[in-house]
Amino acid sequence: MIVDIAETIIHKLNYKVQFIVGGPANYKDPYGRGCAEKMIHLKNKYPHCFWAAPDEFFTDGSLVNRGTDFGLMPSMFEPGGIVQHEFFVGSTPVIAYKTGGLKDSVIEYQWHNQIGTGYTFEAFKKEDFIFAVERAVGTFANKA
Repeated sequence: MIVDIAETIIHKLNYKVQFIVGGPANYKDPYGRGCAEKMIHLKNKYPHCFWAAPDEFFTDGSLVNRGTDFGLMPSMFEPGGIVQHEFFVGSTPVIAYKTGGLKDSVIEYQWHNQIGTGYTFEAFKKEDFIFAVERAVGTFANKA
């Protein structure tokens, strides 16, 4: 879903965004191959806004978890989830689909009391994911 919304977000934010997608793709699986092809296309089309290396194992996860503004986890299925906790250790809010362990740990940020661990979306649709990203970016833009 990240590769499906990246171009929209890049345009909405006037190219002032960077996506980093880590992890190898399974080229033997048609779905994995399709995702890898989309990543390579986005990397070539938006070299300053999108980076992925679907051909290699990603070893800089902990560095990215600490240095990024948001962790994107639009997992359709996530029984427990550890990656969101790795983001939380780095004080990085997570934008996630409300499922499994994600719905238990990614708590929607509330402006009025400044409590929450990220942003969620309840319908597994690109539009809802985009709206969650927009809410997160809107909060980040409010420096107070």
